[in-house]
Amino acid sequence: MPKIPKAQLISLSAVPGIGPRRVRSVLLKYPDIEDLLTLKRDDYHQIEGISSELAAAVTNIDLDIGKKAMESVSSMGGKYISYWDEEYPPMLQMIYDAPVGIFVLGDIPTLTCIGIVGTRQPTIYGRKTTEKLTSELITAGFCIVSGFARGIDTISHRKVIDQRGRTIAVLGCGVDVVYPAENKKLREPILEQGAIISEYLPGAKPDAINFPKRNRIISGLSKGVVVVEAGKKSGALITAMNALDQNREVFAVPGPVNSKKSFGTNTLIQQGARLIMNIDDILSEFHLEVQPAQVELLPQLTKEEKKVYASLSSEPVQIDELCNQLKMDTPEVLSILLSLELKNLLEQHPGKLFSRIR
Repeated sequence: MPKIPKAQLISLSAVPGIGPRRVRSVLLKYPDIEDLLTLKRDDYHQIEGISSELAAAVTNIDLDIGKKAMESVSSMGGKYISYWDEEYPPMLQMIYDAPVGIFVLGDIPTLTCIGIVGTRQPTIYGRKTTEKLTSELITAGFCIVSGFARGIDTISHRKVIDQRGRTIAVLGCGVDVVYPAENKKLREPILEQGAIISEYLPGAKPDAINFPKRNRIISGLSKGVVVVEAGKKSGALITAMNALDQNREVFAVPGPVNSKKSFGTNTLIQQGARLIMNIDDILSEFHLEVQPAQVELLPQLTKEEKKVYASLSSEPVQIDELCNQLKMDTPEVLSILLSLELKNLLEQHPGKLFSRIR
């Protein structure tokens, strides 16, 4: 992990035009940096992608931005998780333009996540389909990720709350900003059952330019993304394209050919998205033939999965300790643990700790 203080990391990330990949390039070039103010313009010129104009902007960095952001999120009972922290979501860490850090209120669930997105003005068909799929995915043991927007997002978050499931709301504004205003009553229940996260500074307004960037986080957190209804220029299609770029599964609900709200989903299916009519179409893609949370017996396990599962208990165990106990290599054990997690037999905790589902 870089030695740079988180407040300085936030300030660096806030420089217009730098972006997460360039920030990581800076810290890769200078991993031992403890104070950004010690770097000169010529130092930044040695980093690929840093122009003269950007180098000038970075050398004039406003360190108060990061300090105020850290104080603000702390006062809300939240935290800032950097890309290099153990708590950073592993799935999100895999994408090529992962945020350098995220502001978090609540606790990010460790369950396997699936995104649900769609139009802000759903039809009755879209509403009922969203409620049904969300309910079944919760029962199957998934955490639901969505964008807290009107329409499909709101319906999915509300269904999670009603069913006491787990959810993550990804915002296109600061974590302290309520947008849309009518969703104010959803915030506290979401924080009780999951988390509200954003890569934007506390207080950041919900500018239109933020939401396409926000969408890559929804798909990045998820094993797959379900698109229920989407118009020709829906933001949900951007999320689906991000999912494809990130090597995630894309599921689309078919709709009437004469419905504008189904144009986007029907187009996705034409382009290769998985057509789904029920929960089984999603579970089969993840090699789950049954809904784990409704079954008392263990699903079919391979010899290696049985060996690893037998070594786990309800008490979390660290990955290195588990590998020593099993006398197996870390990559092999991690692969098996992921398979068991998809079968809803274990959960992962911060610090690379694993335990059986209680």
